[in-house]
This record gives sequence, structure tokens and C-alpha cells, in this order.
Amino acid sequence: MQSKAELINSLYDRAYLSDDEEIILSDGFEKALIGISASEPKIAYYDFWKGIDCVLKADPSLSFDEALEWLEEFVTLKIDTVEELTPIFIKTI
Repeated sequence: MQSKAELINSLYDRAYLSDDEEIILSDGFEKALIGISASEPKIAYYDFWKGIDCVLKADPSLSFDEALEWLEEFVTLKIDTVEELTPIFIKTI
């Protein structure tokens, strides 16, 4: 698994980000990253369901429902304190 720093370096190496662009990644959700926006500013997008798996692996004592509740609260907090580069979690269908 790539670390957060390795993911960011990979985005620059693959020209998804130019040298003057920044991106914010959510710690611990590297496996849930599905892409970044094509438009500027660049925003990280995460698969919500894969994010639940990341939460469960980080804290195996949680039930699925507890992990779901935790991630929904985390996403709501992110939305309430949204900044220009805040990552977005998508519930894929």
C-alpha cells in the first residue's frame, strides 16, 4: 500500500497535479482514493464504501454499523467545515 506522501508524489509524477497545485488527502483512506478532479482546484475523491473498510481495518473492534456511523459523521464534519480543497467521499452506485 502506498503511503499518503507516495500517493501525492505519484500524482505529481503522473502529471495529475502541476508543480503549482496543491491537494489535500484524508489520512488513513489511501485505499479508498478513486481520483482527483479534472478541474481546478484539484480535489481528492474517495469511495465512501471503501472508506468504511479503511475505518474497520483501522479499528477492528467496530461493527459495520459503528464504522458507517463514524464515517458519516466524519464526512458531515468535513462538509460543515468545507474548505476549497476538502476531500469528497462519494457513495458509489
